[in-house]
Amino acid sequence: MSPAGGRLPPYRAELPFTYAFGRFAVLEALTHRPDDVTAVLWHARLPDTERERLLAAAARAGVAARRDDATVARLRRKESVHCLAVVAKREERLAEAADHVALVRPSHPGNVGSAIRSLVAFGFGDLALVAPAVDAWGPYVVRASVGLRFAVRCQAFASLEAYRARYPRHAAYLFDAGGELELEEVEFRSPFTLLFGPEWQAPGAADAAVAAAPDPRSTVAPAPVSAPPRTVRIEQDNRVESLNLAISVSIAAYRASRARR
Repeated sequence: MSPAGGRLPPYRAELPFTYAFGRFAVLEALTHRPDDVTAVLWHARLPDTERERLLAAAARAGVAARRDDATVARLRRKESVHCLAVVAKREERLAEAADHVALVRPSHPGNVGSAIRSLVAFGFGDLALVAPAVDAWGPYVVRASVGLRFAVRCQAFASLEAYRARYPRHAAYLFDAGGELELEEVEFRSPFTLLFGPEWQAPGAADAAVAAAPDPRSTVAPAPVSAPPRTVRIEQDNRVESLNLAISVSIAAYRASRARR
């Protein structure tokens, strides 16, 4: 997966591969995407016990691993990183029947990576990213997720409308500090989407968007056409205007994983 001459370049979004930096990220890549890992490189400063575990995991996956101090030192952003994996990108599609999480215009790779880590912890494996959005394959996202980026499917959409048109049966729950429903009140019926994004652009737009939506506590199955989302709030101290994206996703995913039917 390296260019002619064998020299690996710094990461760019247009490359057909990405990098997993650090022992945990490399191990997760080998665990979840063994067929996509084309090389594992390690530095002499990698502790012996960690190197042995890394080499064993690479051997089980049938991946070549070699010491390459110069390449690791050149590509890493932190001196504490002593290994990396080269991972081929693949086209990803969200599972039709699975519950989804959608992030609208997420701009911080660290937040997206941290959110992915929580999603995997609470049983979610499908993430929609609505443009403009961070590069889901970027090494910052991969590292912030501790490599669990490779345990989820991430699909990009040009707009929220495009996502909802593609998955019309998913009941959508938009998380907002001023949401009409408190999180504890909602009974999540699969398939559903936990939706996070910027505030509504015009006053009253949220009310208009949800006016025709069904009651999320209803026992009626979701309609085959996309209904407007219901707005959901996470109760918090009024001294705090809003929660960090990754924290909001974590709380919502934890609750939804226990309240879904």
